[in-house]
Amino acid sequence: RLARLGPNHAPGDTDLAWTRLTHWREQLAAVLDQPPYEPVTAVEVVGSGSSPSTGLLAAWLRLKLDVQVDWRYATPEEWPHGIQRVRLTRASGDIVLERSNDLDATLTQPGQPSHDIVLPRRSLRECLAEELRRLDPDLLYGRVITTGWELLGPAGGTA
Repeated sequence: RLARLGPNHAPGDTDLAWTRLTHWREQLAAVLDQPPYEPVTAVEVVGSGSSPSTGLLAAWLRLKLDVQVDWRYATPEEWPHGIQRVRLTRASGDIVLERSNDLDATLTQPGQPSHDIVLPRRSLRECLAEELRRLDPDLLYGRVITTGWELLGPAGGTA
């Protein structure tokens, strides 16, 4: 489905699967704004095969970090819905943000204790409210489903 969005994208298009990723993107960006300021050399994204958010998050990371992204869909038995895990690799070690259930995630960083983070799956109501607060075209979303998706490559591989 995502592969069909890019060629047909028009300014103003939106996707609630993208909106559901706002808190994931905020957490990942915040972690990279902290020392050590090393480049990310590889990325892994794992999420449910029933969730377009998995591919969108992988495409965003590929676009913004300009590094190889290994992404795959988990089986329903492994993970039933949404994003399960993101791993960012840097010279000092891996940063891992992993959801253990629908409400919580654990952030693991080199040289720091693990942190439990409230990272709930967002409801339709929350996503619609966010979209209605912002009615201008989402230029980043447009770049993710066009350029980012083209750079990404298929699930189960690397780009």
